[in-house]
Amino acid sequence: MNIAILNILNMAVTNLRGDLKNNWRQFAFLTNVSSAVFILTKNLSEKEYESLLSCKDDKTHYYFIIDISSEDKQANKKTIEIVKKMSEEPKVHFLKTSIRNVTELVRQIRQIFVKFYETPVSIQDLATAVSKHGIQVDENSLDCQKAKTKAISITSEIKNVSEFKGKAMYLQGNLWKDLSKIEKELCRMKNQGSTNINTYKRGLLRKCFDLHRTQYQCELPRSIRNYMNCLMIMNTVEREYFIRWMKFYLEIITRNSLSVLQAEHNEKFNELSKNPDELNQLYYKMSDSSLGVDHFLRELGQYYEAECCMVDGNQIKSNERQFSKLPGVAADLLLDGFPLELIDGDASNIPLKWITDVLKELNKKTEGRCRMRVITVLGVQSTGKSTLLNTMFGLQFPVASGRCTRGAFITLIKVKENLQKKLGCEFILVIDTEGLKAPEMASLEDSYEHDNELATLVVGLSDITIVNLAMENITEMKDILQIVVHAFLRMKEVGRKRNCFLVHQNVNDVSAFLNNRITRNKLLNELNDMTCIAAKMEKINLSLNFTDIITYHPDKHSWYIPGLWHGVPPMAPINSGYSENIFKLKKSLIELMKESGCPPPQNIDSFIEWIQSLWKAVKYETLIFNFRNILVAEAYEQLSTKYSELEWNFRKRVYSWVTEQENVIKNQPQSKLESIMAEILNNETSKLLDRQEAHMTEQLKYFLETGNNRMYLAERYRADFLSYVKCLRKNLEIIISNKCWEAVRIHSGKQEVQKIQECCQKFLEEKVNLHMKSQNLKLHDLSDSELKKEFESMWDQILSELQVGRLKKQRVDFEILEQLTKEMKNKDGAVQEKLQSIKSLKDYGQNLFEMNKSYVTIPWYSPKGVIEKINKGCYKKLSNIAKSLEYNCQSYVTDIINTGEDYNETYCQELLNMINYKLNDEEVRKLYPNVLFEVDLKLHILGRAAPQFQKMHDDFGMNNDPKLLMNRLKPQYFSIFKDKLHQKDESKVRAQAFCQQCLKPSICNYIFNQLGKEIMDDILNNSLTIRFNSQNHFHFSLLKELLETNRFEQYSEYIVHYESYVKKWIMKYIEKKYKNSKRLDQLVKKILSSIINKIQSALRDKNVQMSQSITEFFEMFRTILNKHLVISKNAVKVIIFQNTADIRLFSHNIDVLLAEMQEQIRLEMKSLSIEVLLSQLLVKPHIELFKKVIGCGKKCPFCNVPCEAGGDAHQEHFASAHRPKGLAEYTFSDNALSKTICSTAILSNGKFRNPDTEGKWHPYRDYRTVYPQWIILPERSITFSLYWKFVLAQFNYDFAKLYQANPAEIPEEWLTITKEQALGSLKEMYNIK
Repeated sequence: MNIAILNILNMAVTNLRGDLKNNWRQFAFLTNVSSAVFILTKNLSEKEYESLLSCKDDKTHYYFIIDISSEDKQANKKTIEIVKKMSEEPKVHFLKTSIRNVTELVRQIRQIFVKFYETPVSIQDLATAVSKHGIQVDENSLDCQKAKTKAISITSEIKNVSEFKGKAMYLQGNLWKDLSKIEKELCRMKNQGSTNINTYKRGLLRKCFDLHRTQYQCELPRSIRNYMNCLMIMNTVEREYFIRWMKFYLEIITRNSLSVLQAEHNEKFNELSKNPDELNQLYYKMSDSSLGVDHFLRELGQYYEAECCMVDGNQIKSNERQFSKLPGVAADLLLDGFPLELIDGDASNIPLKWITDVLKELNKKTEGRCRMRVITVLGVQSTGKSTLLNTMFGLQFPVASGRCTRGAFITLIKVKENLQKKLGCEFILVIDTEGLKAPEMASLEDSYEHDNELATLVVGLSDITIVNLAMENITEMKDILQIVVHAFLRMKEVGRKRNCFLVHQNVNDVSAFLNNRITRNKLLNELNDMTCIAAKMEKINLSLNFTDIITYHPDKHSWYIPGLWHGVPPMAPINSGYSENIFKLKKSLIELMKESGCPPPQNIDSFIEWIQSLWKAVKYETLIFNFRNILVAEAYEQLSTKYSELEWNFRKRVYSWVTEQENVIKNQPQSKLESIMAEILNNETSKLLDRQEAHMTEQLKYFLETGNNRMYLAERYRADFLSYVKCLRKNLEIIISNKCWEAVRIHSGKQEVQKIQECCQKFLEEKVNLHMKSQNLKLHDLSDSELKKEFESMWDQILSELQVGRLKKQRVDFEILEQLTKEMKNKDGAVQEKLQSIKSLKDYGQNLFEMNKSYVTIPWYSPKGVIEKINKGCYKKLSNIAKSLEYNCQSYVTDIINTGEDYNETYCQELLNMINYKLNDEEVRKLYPNVLFEVDLKLHILGRAAPQFQKMHDDFGMNNDPKLLMNRLKPQYFSIFKDKLHQKDESKVRAQAFCQQCLKPSICNYIFNQLGKEIMDDILNNSLTIRFNSQNHFHFSLLKELLETNRFEQYSEYIVHYESYVKKWIMKYIEKKYKNSKRLDQLVKKILSSIINKIQSALRDKNVQMSQSITEFFEMFRTILNKHLVISKNAVKVIIFQNTADIRLFSHNIDVLLAEMQEQIRLEMKSLSIEVLLSQLLVKPHIELFKKVIGCGKKCPFCNVPCEAGGDAHQEHFASAHRPKGLAEYTFSDNALSKTICSTAILSNGKFRNPDTEGKWHPYRDYRTVYPQWIILPERSITFSLYWKFVLAQFNYDFAKLYQANPAEIPEEWLTITKEQALGSLKEMYNIK
């Protein structure tokens, strides 16, 4: 039975489907409630006549329309008789016309309709009538009646919507709107004026709290309390009835209220159009006259938010809460399919605490199984957005209710189990938004800003955005599309490239898709132009197309939907083509969700994080540059961690390969070095780097594509990190070249020493051999003591005949001074004069470098006050730079000295390069250092290095003195001398000598070459040691330790001398980790085992075993181990000297002795202190760890916090959290330390000046024009900076004394921050859970 309501006449027409004789009960009901019943039939029987009489109602008129044109004459005759008989009955009529004469029939029916127009019937009264006929009515159920009664009791109080909302919904009125404005002002600081930023911010926070307290103190109105009780007490069925009855009655109330205002608008439009203020006031009344169940739930949400604020502010205890169960009730409503308001369109704000707690309850109720795909519809008002969603998913978003809904609503749709696996989710979350560019909203304040905020938020939350367009005219679509393009662009920049469907509604042409191909391409061109314009507006200096910011294909993602009605509603029939096309669109959406390229579904936690971070970014108005929520930060951190892991693997492989090549170089004669270097640098290096670069690139791409579900959020950083790989390759290529050429230089430099040693050894062996032959018989019978005495005499005589002097000694300080003078020959005359007057460097570098005010030269045209201000800032910064440079140069000198090699002028040149590189840095040049600063700093650093290099040179000369070297070989020659004379089997003795004199030193060097890398791997692969896996964990660990010790000296060193502090901290960590640990011994054993296996393999090699002589044996043996060990040729010559041992036996003896030697080396290594051992390592683990965690080394220009961006070649710098600027020596005009945090300052109206601005005042809001590479993020929360506030509050006077400034004015609330709160802030800072 269908019922159609004729709005024109307020008339209801019912239609009984099927044959009347099969539906007597329904017919009886219709006769009972209808004014007129029209019965269409071909014939009537006697039985039917009696049945009709039994159903006849005294108040109802019956009109028979009989078609007697059938061929059955007998039936026609019978029907005519019955008609005559029935016509005698009262209120029974027959229409005298043919049923086929439609025009005449319609005319007669219309006349009858008009006749009964004045007979009103209430539709609600029909429920009583239908029950009498035994037809079941849902409304008669106890649950429904109970819910109806409750709904009536609440809605009956509403006489005037505006007055009711003003009294019963007081919290969501001006209080909530004022709160919303203050929250935005906290982010934007537009009305700060000349007030101090910290004072202004504290004032705003206090106002927020006071408004929440006012809300909390408001008495809960009876209607709202009854509504809350109903939601909390009723069962699921009752609650569903209750919500529907509430909606039903509220829609009636709203419709009645709006109809009056609309009538007033229509009557007075011409008059009011001349008075915009009155017209706007009328629009405001219309906007304020909408009332729905969402307003009731919104009010409860405000009570909940106010209560939470009171709990957080320690105004009430947790057990005193009365609204704590509300989020669970709202979550139940969501699960039952009812919409939940996400954005309050009236206040243009989100009650974040309320929404997040509701979603958390939803997560609990689904036991964490709430993965979601999110679909949003955006479009102009009245384009059928809600109708589209209702048709597509069977939802119940309000349509044509007379309400002007504002904001956005979410509805949860349960996915059937057979589809969950294919779609990868359990729910689909649909977001329905208010119409953009609404005419009645256009006159309201900030309507355009509101539209942009709404579009940005919902696009950011969605996986798929449907842009609903109700026209094909491109010009009319521009406004809405511009808003959408801006939203898509912002999301692309924060790493969320979403899918977009453009749905063109009310397109009746069935061939619209084919006919509009040209229009679609034209539209795409328009969208491309809009994207370029939007990019410029968002300060993105890239040429972008629409398809660069969104996944959109003109043919696949453009849909043409016919109108819902065939003709003009309400009498027009429904267009079936509408539903059919909506179904096709739905299938397309489902198929898109199934595709592997579709982003993974969101869970509740990630959805909450996106809501919070996106809304915060929207409130800051600088979404692109300032957006980096926890999820994006986590994805970036994971990508950085993976890059760091792969970078170390790349470096480790290169370091291992370089060590092998250095060994190859050291094992080559001088004549082959050139060809070897050509092969290494021209061929092998490129092959290695190509292979490793390709592997690292492939691994990074694989990680991005197959990492965790949120890895797609780091997609925007893909190109950056892939470029970092290329940069790393270039850096390692330079390292390889430098290392190899350094090995060649050292090897070539030793040739003189090598030649002298070879000559001496040859001379010595000839003399010993000659003496043995001539004195063989005489010496044969001597005892060991007599033989030793004879050998001593012979040895002294040979050395006296050896004509060789000591190595030439250099005056290192003179050479360094000469090198410095040449390097600075192009400087002005004063510098040359100073350098010429210096005779020696011995008077330089003995004490710490002291700054002099004459080192800074400010441009003469700067104002006097500015010169003093800039000069002070430059002086302090240059002092810190000089100390840092001095530390780094000294570390380099220490590393060079530990190599044990001879001094070379390249070491001095490297120091000069380090100094020049730093002084030529743009940030240093902005400090106006003059040439006097440069020359004095170089003299100081070189003066300190000169005596250390001199001692290094002297030690090398002493250790390589020819006669001293010969004396070291004396015991071995005596052993050979004795064994030969006594004709003993010397195989074992020679093997012992080979192990001790040749293999052992080489193996020790091998351990030193490998142990650094093993320590690195051990630290990085230890699951308990995650502090070096990422910069976040490292900074957290370091700052946590500082907090635990809480000593000013450590904090000041960390802040002022960050890099040197970090290096020392890492070194101390390594020393502490391995000092009393068995782990280091295990690493040494692992390395020893590896090289011993290689040696044993070489000894058993077929070619080695088949050697014809000891000389050939050693040549083959050294060739196999060419890349691993550098065995001294001179030491081998002693073993070869008059060695007639059997090759196989000799090899076997070496093999047997290896175990003993291995244990001996292990014990010797174990006996070394950790400090000595670390100083001998080729790869310094503390330096490599420092490279992993230090980043690029750049610091915030305001607070000196170090950059935390991954990779070495990034173009933008950022940090997780910033500090009060006073910790970086920033002061106000009264010389008091600044307590302002730069992440707050950039939102203020304040200004700054420093050397970078040439002393000119510059707005903090435009800091990127001065520092374009720095992105300073606003604080995520109020508690985010508690750590550094705690530090400044604790050591305010200490820092003031250190910086020679006045203490900062610390707010009282800073003094109450506890260590526990500071630690919590630190965890929040670095997202440590």
